[in-house]
Amino acid sequence: GAAVGAACVLQLRLRPRPAASSRVARAPSASDADAGDMLRGLAEGSRRAALVAAGSAFVATVGDASLRSSDERYAFWGTIIPPLPYKTTLRTELVPGRIWGFEQCLALVSVSTNIRMTVVKLRDGTLWVCAPIAPTNECLRKLDELGEVAHLVVPSSALEHKASLTEFARFYPKAEIWVSPGQNSFSLGLPSRSKVLGQGSPPPWASELEFKIFFVEPPITDNFAEVAFFHTETQTLLVTDCALKLPTEAPPVLESYGYDGTPGPISPEQWRYKAIAFNFVTGRDRDVSDFEALSRPPAIVNPLLRFIVYRRCPAQAAAWVQDVAKWPFKRIIPAHLKAPFDCTPAQFLDAFGFLFGKTSSWEPDDEQLSTLRFLREQVGGPTF
Repeated sequence: GAAVGAACVLQLRLRPRPAASSRVARAPSASDADAGDMLRGLAEGSRRAALVAAGSAFVATVGDASLRSSDERYAFWGTIIPPLPYKTTLRTELVPGRIWGFEQCLALVSVSTNIRMTVVKLRDGTLWVCAPIAPTNECLRKLDELGEVAHLVVPSSALEHKASLTEFARFYPKAEIWVSPGQNSFSLGLPSRSKVLGQGSPPPWASELEFKIFFVEPPITDNFAEVAFFHTETQTLLVTDCALKLPTEAPPVLESYGYDGTPGPISPEQWRYKAIAFNFVTGRDRDVSDFEALSRPPAIVNPLLRFIVYRRCPAQAAAWVQDVAKWPFKRIIPAHLKAPFDCTPAQFLDAFGFLFGKTSSWEPDDEQLSTLRFLREQVGGPTF
């Protein structure tokens, strides 16, 4: 996580950003003042300062409850993923009557993209919720309009797709919780009722949503997991990060954050910048052609996974990809960027050509790999 954050900062420093509108600075929050008071109190050993800080914490807690009731987008508690504390939620019907996407913004300064929670209506009418996002009142209201939440699923070990689970689960205490393997390395205190996919009895929804697990751990590499799901009735493949489709225009939910924090439209130039940076591709003042190369294929493999994860465990990755490609899917819904997008098993395999000694659907030039090489130096793995 720290290495990824450092890479994002490196992206911002290495290349100029498109022009943006002037931004209004926000005043420090009550929680910021609270944290500062408490640290000073501890450092000075002052009982009085500690009491003041505790009082501030109580006021901030009451303030949080007040904001929750007054603004449906408020999301300070229950998520650690910026931007904070307000998140707009956009609900989109992805497969009529069966599958919906709930999108919020994921941002670090001017590098931002959408993050998607996928909801499937099961045959019994209950809801299967994959990769919970920040549980704002707006998000929960739009979810409850679809039916009863029966299952919460964490499909990946990636931080951004599990950070909101515990708070989300608090609103749905009767929902069963299913998580991918590999959560113990950074669990964020998963609810005690969580069950690990692939261990013990199969989930009650397994006949509707088949699943295949990719999981590697030391000594092969660091813990990493992603579970792919196949919704048999609609022939839809659900993934988290492995396969993506870059839309030609910015996802609409990004307008809630704007270019760098001020809500508003995102120009084509700004979207090209964001899309290239989010994919950890190093900019080289050729954004138009580089963006076209990334967006043209039916699907591409997340460059971060391709060069940082899969290169460390190519045999395991290839076996999982080939297994996933046995499903007769017609479309893919990932947790980022465009969804759904048309993709056949053959096109899915083409995206992963590098695992099989073939040319992939997208091949970067050497100079586009500087950011990814910086990341590799932090986490290790084969050179490229």
